[in-house]
Amino acid sequence: MTQPHTHAHHSHHDRPGHGPAPEHDTGLAEILDLDAVLGAPVLDAALDAASGALDAVPATIVDLGSGTGTGTLALARRFDRARVHSLDASPAMVDRLRAAAAEAGLGDRVQPQLVDLDGDWPSAVPAPIDLAWAALSLHHVTDPAVVLSQAFDALRPGGVIVVIEMTAATNYRPADLGTGLDGLGDRVVSALAERGYPVSAEWTHELQQAGFVDVERREAAFTASTDTSEGTRYLALHLTRNRDVVGADLSADELAGLDSAIAELERGTAELAFESTRFIWTATRPAEAQR
Repeated sequence: MTQPHTHAHHSHHDRPGHGPAPEHDTGLAEILDLDAVLGAPVLDAALDAASGALDAVPATIVDLGSGTGTGTLALARRFDRARVHSLDASPAMVDRLRAAAAEAGLGDRVQPQLVDLDGDWPSAVPAPIDLAWAALSLHHVTDPAVVLSQAFDALRPGGVIVVIEMTAATNYRPADLGTGLDGLGDRVVSALAERGYPVSAEWTHELQQAGFVDVERREAAFTASTDTSEGTRYLALHLTRNRDVVGADLSADELAGLDSAIAELERGTAELAFESTRFIWTATRPAEAQR
């Protein structure tokens, strides 16, 4: 999660970020749940943006790539007359969301479905839909332009799509990750960038090409710090997963420093913060198709 890898025009299956979440990756599920807790301001900003763009109270919502279901549950709570169809290609994520929806008392309005967004996902959702939601998911599909075109066709005239994506902006405080090794955080950032992480994209042009109008992009800050137990755990998982990606690219000293930072986080003795930015797009299907 550090530098951009824009691939909205690519269709390769071996690029970073492509494909559904690996099964049995409990660490990914945990980091997604923690991302939801720490990213609550981003989620609130996206929900506010959706409310402002909609011309009527939504009845049918689709969550494209719902993951552990944070977005789905937030949508069901915000729009309490809507049915939310949550689509994901991971059986584990679908099962997890179904259980979470039942526990939250939202099982009657949340419909998790095992659906691959690279296929005919609109056939799994009753059309037309009022709101399409794609949070950190478009970069996982083979051809985002196809998914956006499908979303355009599935939405009613006046329907809205919301897209949330990571950006290039990343900053660690302190820059040495608390290790005394100057610039270690920047070194991890640059090593990840060389491998195409984080997987991010600029979706304005693609939304317009799909036929959407009133395309607006907002920014929202995402922060995690050792001021909270959730932030500490998130940073430990975050750096551990980054180590798995770029460990072979670091020098012996850099790798030792990164291991030290992770160990401090796991002991709860670190003082560290991570700052990044998320982009939020809203766009509308016009009353008359204008592709």
